[in-house]
Amino acid sequence: MLAEMYKKREKLAYVFLALTVLMVVGWLIFQTPESTEEWWEMLFFLLPFGLVISFIAISRSHYNKVKDLEIPKSTKSLSELKELVIKKDAAFIPRLLLFEKSGEFIGSIEMKRLKWWMYPLLLREASLLTMFPMTYVFLGDDGEIRLSFRKTGGVKQSKLMIYDTENKMIGTYIQEELKAMINIKGKLYNERQEFILPIQASGFSGNFSWNDQQDQRWAYFYNGMFPHEYTDLFKDTQNDIVELSENISEEDKTRLFAVIGYLFFTRINS
Repeated sequence: MLAEMYKKREKLAYVFLALTVLMVVGWLIFQTPESTEEWWEMLFFLLPFGLVISFIAISRSHYNKVKDLEIPKSTKSLSELKELVIKKDAAFIPRLLLFEKSGEFIGSIEMKRLKWWMYPLLLREASLLTMFPMTYVFLGDDGEIRLSFRKTGGVKQSKLMIYDTENKMIGTYIQEELKAMINIKGKLYNERQEFILPIQASGFSGNFSWNDQQDQRWAYFYNGMFPHEYTDLFKDTQNDIVELSENISEEDKTRLFAVIGYLFFTRINS
């Protein structure tokens, strides 16, 4: 899985290299330099060439380091998970990779389907995609859908409709000021539209927790260590980790997964 991630990134770099070559060739055909000074100005194109080639070399180096590394798969169900390490994939189309703190791969959260006009936004800033209606899925390590959620709404308010494996709606999350970076506020409801959890975060900085109205903690967010075997791929410190309560129901934990996945998606940059 990790080797595949770097292989995708290397292939993407080759695509950018080909586009850069086409741009240079097109420039030479339609704007052929006529003086020595103009030919020297062509050296400007060496910069993107150098960046892309270095990107290819780094991706290849990381691929060689992890190609024989076997990442164990988690054997736990959603209700049994106690901690999540959340990492951004290196692929062109954004997705989140989820691990147990001990290193077992849990699965991924990704966009179900992109419309053709959304792809140019990936070149600008991937998090812009979260402003548009979109269906997200949580895929287990076996590729099966464990939950899904549909985002609707606009800039002032976003709404998530959360579904279980049988595509039954089990909850709703409503968040004010979608792109607020300083203070995120929202409310989580069950399938009967009963308010069950307030959501609040100050830009995901520092350690903080989400507690219900009975002051029972559902989730605790902090930055921490990840297994040293993966430091060639991920940082060994300051990883986004979420500690999950063992005292909430499986449906509540499913709802919580949807909210966590969506909020971390809004933080993904190109």
